[in-house]
Amino acid sequence: MRETDKFGDYDLSSSTILTTRFGYESTRLIHLAQKNLYIVIGLIAALVLLSILNIFGALEYFSTSSEQIDKIVDVILLLVLIVVLAPLVLLLLKSRNVLDRWTDMFERNTIMAALNIAMTARTKEETILGLSKSIQEISKPLQEYIDSKKTNLDEFFNASIYNANDLIFDVLLDSDHVLNDGSSVCNNLKSVLNQYGAIVAKIVDADINRTVAESFANSLVEYNSITKHSVGIGLVIGDTITDDAREFASKISFHRKRGITHLILIVKPSFSPAHPSPQQASAI
Repeated sequence: MRETDKFGDYDLSSSTILTTRFGYESTRLIHLAQKNLYIVIGLIAALVLLSILNIFGALEYFSTSSEQIDKIVDVILLLVLIVVLAPLVLLLLKSRNVLDRWTDMFERNTIMAALNIAMTARTKEETILGLSKSIQEISKPLQEYIDSKKTNLDEFFNASIYNANDLIFDVLLDSDHVLNDGSSVCNNLKSVLNQYGAIVAKIVDADINRTVAESFANSLVEYNSITKHSVGIGLVIGDTITDDAREFASKISFHRKRGITHLILIVKPSFSPAHPSPQQASAI
């Protein structure tokens, strides 16, 4: 049985416009909140009325025992409070979950769109360049690091993991692979990557299917287990993306439980000679 994740509902919906889907969901949530608000207002009004009657002793006319009246009022107040608070708590939880889903989905799609614009070819150099222009949290320190090198970025390519020689990534940006020359540029990039998480990329000269996506995700989990570094972005770049791979990548909460903040799949051509390398671009 495959894992289900409500985060994936947006990616797999029959609607092709994300804003339409979010708009429908928000409208439904607002109407639900409005209906619950009317109920809550009515219950609070009844509670206030009951309290006023009890304060002025009006309820004592219905019984000869004031002590019995107080107990009845206390029970009624307790029940009313439960009835009032229950829908409010449920609505709060639902609203928080929906807003979290929207935030995650918008962030994920923003990264995908930015990388698609920044990258023009399916190469390791283009991946680094695309990341420096797409991920706001790391763009400045990464670009400064690229500018300071001006030769190559081999430390991030075909990167292996200490004590796991069989675990090799096409592109791996983490604090362990940043050169340790003691400069502020290197230290800044290390610090940012420790906070944001590692960025790992796999380049395939074929379709990205579910098997490829799952295998890559499992390698990221192994990387996390060995290095104790969280993964900010796991990126797979290929010719096309199959529906089952897209479904797997959209299971945001599932991946986050495994230490992967975003698993992103994008389509790019294999080569574009007209576009400069990261070092050439930094020199322009």
